Amino acid sequence: MARSLVGMTLVVSCVSLSATLAEDAFEWKPLIYEAEDYTTPKDAWLEDKTSPDHWNLWSTDVDAHKKWSGGIVLQSPIVKADRATPEDGAPPLHTLITGIPPGRYDVEIRLGRTLAISRDGKTWERKQGADRYLGVVDVSDGTFELWVDDRFVYEPNPGSCYYDYLIFHPVPPRIQKPPVTGFARSRIRENLDRGLVAVPAGDGRIYLGWRLLSGDSRNAAFNVYRSSSDKPSEKLNAAPLTQTTDFLDSTAPVGVECEYEVRLVTETDERDSSRPVRANVGEDEPYMSIELDPDVTVQKAGIGDLDGDGRYDYVLKQPQDNIDPASSYWKPSPDTYKLDAYTGDGRKLWRKDLGWAIERGIWYSPFVVHDLDGDGKAEVAVKMGGGDPRGPDGRVETGPEWVSILDGQTGRELARADWPSRQTPGEPYRYNYASRNQMCVAYLDGKTPCVIAERGTYTTIRLDAYQYHDGRLEKLWSWDSREETGRGRYNSQGAHIMHAADVDGDGRDEVVIGSAVVDDNGNGLWTTGFGHPDFCFVGDIDPIRPGLEIFYGIEPPRQHSALCLVDAKTGEVLWALQEETNHVGTDGMCADVDAQHPGSECHAADIDRDRHFAQAWLFSAQGKLLSDQRQQRMSQPVYWDADHQRELLRGSVIHDFGDDAHPTRVSGRLVAIADVLGDWREELITSLPGELRIYTTTIPAADRRVTLMEDPIYRLDVTVAAMGYYAAPMLSYDMASEASKSAQ
Repeated sequence: MARSLVGMTLVVSCVSLSATLAEDAFEWKPLIYEAEDYTTPKDAWLEDKTSPDHWNLWSTDVDAHKKWSGGIVLQSPIVKADRATPEDGAPPLHTLITGIPPGRYDVEIRLGRTLAISRDGKTWERKQGADRYLGVVDVSDGTFELWVDDRFVYEPNPGSCYYDYLIFHPVPPRIQKPPVTGFARSRIRENLDRGLVAVPAGDGRIYLGWRLLSGDSRNAAFNVYRSSSDKPSEKLNAAPLTQTTDFLDSTAPVGVECEYEVRLVTETDERDSSRPVRANVGEDEPYMSIELDPDVTVQKAGIGDLDGDGRYDYVLKQPQDNIDPASSYWKPSPDTYKLDAYTGDGRKLWRKDLGWAIERGIWYSPFVVHDLDGDGKAEVAVKMGGGDPRGPDGRVETGPEWVSILDGQTGRELARADWPSRQTPGEPYRYNYASRNQMCVAYLDGKTPCVIAERGTYTTIRLDAYQYHDGRLEKLWSWDSREETGRGRYNSQGAHIMHAADVDGDGRDEVVIGSAVVDDNGNGLWTTGFGHPDFCFVGDIDPIRPGLEIFYGIEPPRQHSALCLVDAKTGEVLWALQEETNHVGTDGMCADVDAQHPGSECHAADIDRDRHFAQAWLFSAQGKLLSDQRQQRMSQPVYWDADHQRELLRGSVIHDFGDDAHPTRVSGRLVAIADVLGDWREELITSLPGELRIYTTTIPAADRRVTLMEDPIYRLDVTVAAMGYYAAPMLSYDMASEASKSAQ
C-alpha cells in the first residue's frame, strides 16, 4: 500500500509532473511503501521472534509506533562482522513494488544501522546512517525492485539491522530561473576611513596602525603627526611611510595624553587626514573598551558602519546563553533576546527587544548587519515574530515570522517580509527541524547585497532571497531542496553556517548552504550528497590550483570522506579522509598556520558514541596528512604578528603554530575576529560582563596590504558571523603566495 507521509493517508491520484513549482500547484506528497507489504520471500522472516538465520517482523518494540512506520519493522539477526556472502545470516530480501504512478522520483530507504542494497540482486553496496539515498528513478511501468541483505556490520555500534520502508519523492519539473538583476548599478561597498588606532606597546612606546584602502595608489605614502595639550602637532616620521601602514612612537611623553593623526601624502601636499585618536604611555593594555549595561554578556556581534562615518559600529545580541531546539537540550526561554547597537567609540544608539516570538537560541534568532540599500549606512536584517505565541510548554510553534529590516541608527523597523514558513508542504511538522533558521548576505548579481533567509538544516531546506530597495523587501527567488533532481542529495545538506561567494567565477555570488551550493539565480548548482557538515570553510585554500575550494567536516557517520576538500565550482572531491568516522564535530579549522606547506592547513576531530574524543587529523591543503595525533585544541586562527600565517588563540593566549606564545593575554569570551581597526592584522573582539573589548596587535608589520574587510569573501564571512556557529573569516586569495608574488 502506498501512503503519503502527511497523515499516512492513501494517495488516490497520480502526481502531476507538469505542475509548476508553486507550493499550491505541485503535489509534494511523497509515497511511502512499507517493506513488509512488498517484500518476499515471506518465509525469510518470523513474527516477533529473533533467529540467527531469519529476519524478525517486529511489532513489539517499545514505542514501536514512534520508532517505525506503522509500528512494524524488519529486524535482522545481530551482525558482528561483515558476512562473506548474502546467504550468510538471514536470507536476502526481494522488494517488488507495483502500482507506482508513472513519473520521476527521488527514492530513499529508511533503515537502522547498516543494510546491504542491490538493484540487480548481484552487486551490493553499503547504506547506513544518513546515507539513505537510492537515486533518481524514472517509473514508466509502475514497478520498482530492490534487494536487501544483512551482510554488513555497523562498526560504530554492531547489532541488528532494520528495514522499515521506501519513500518516493516526486521530482518537480526543472525550471531554469532567470539571473537576478538588482537595483545597484555598481557594486555597493563600504566607505571606510583610515581606522587609525593608537595603543600602548610597552617600554614607553605607542603603537599606531591604519588602513590601506583599495582606492589608494600603489605608491601611497603617509605621514604621522602627534600633538598634546602643551605641544602643537609635529610630524614623527623622517620620510613618508610606504612599506607598512603602522608606526611605533618611541618618543611619546610619559603620563601625557597624546593625539595622533595620519595624513596621505600626495606629490604636492598632504590630504585626507584621519580622525584623531588618543593614547597615553601610562596605560598598558592593547585594547579598546566599549562599556555596556552592567552584567550584559554578548552572544553575537554584527559589524557595520551604522551611521556612515567610515568607522565600524557594533550590533550586539545579548545575553550570551543559548537554547537548542533538540528535545534533549531544549528548555523554555527565561527571558527575551535584545539587540544593542553601539558606535565604534562606545555611544549607545538603541536597543531592540526581539520579543517572546523569538526563543533564546542561535537557531531561532539569526541577524546580519550590512549596507543593503547603498546609502552608506548599514541596516540590520533580523528574524522577528509577532506577539507572545508561546505554547503551554514554552515552545513557539505558531504565529507570524518575518525577516525585518531595521534602521542601523535608530533600530526602527523599515520593512518586513515573510520568513519561510514552519510548515514544509508535503511533510509532517517537526519542531526541532522547523526551528533551524539562518541568514546571509550575497551579491547575487555581483552588485546588489541581497538577504537570504533559510529554514532547515537536517531535512528539507528552503531559501528566500530578497533585495531591500526603496523602503521595501522585494523577493527575487525562492528555492526548495526538493526542487532538484536528486533531491535526496540536496536535502539534509545544511551546515550550521552559511557562506556567500562567487564559487564559479561568473561575478555573482552563490549561496553555500553546507554540502550543497545554490546558484545565484536560485537553482541548485551542485551537491556532494555527503550530508550535514558541522563546519565548512570557503576560500582560496589551495593556491597551487586555480579557483576556490571548500573544506568540510561531515557530522553523520561515514565510511570515508567525512573530511574532504572540494572544488568550489563543481563540488568535485579533490581529496578526502579514507577512514570511518562517527561524528566529526565543531573543532574544525582551516587557515594557513604553517609556512612549511603552501595554502591553508585543514583540521578536524571525531568523537565516539559516548561523545569522547576519538581521533584528530591535520591535513595540508593538498591532502597530505600532517598529523593524526590528538592536537592541542586548534581553536580560532587570527592574523596577529608580522608574517603571512595566522596565529592560534587558545584560551587567553595567542600562540604561533609552533606553540610559541605572544605576550598579549586576552580576557573574556571570544565573540568575533575581524580586521576592524588599524592595518591588515585582525582584532579579537571579546565579551566580559558589562564590557566589549577589542584587542589589537602592537607588533610592527613587515609589509602592507588593503584592509581585509575589502575582500569580498572575508567581508561576507564577517557579516554572517553574527549568526550560526562561529568561524573565522576566510579570504578569496592566499596571503602568503600573493605576498611572494608582490616581492618578486
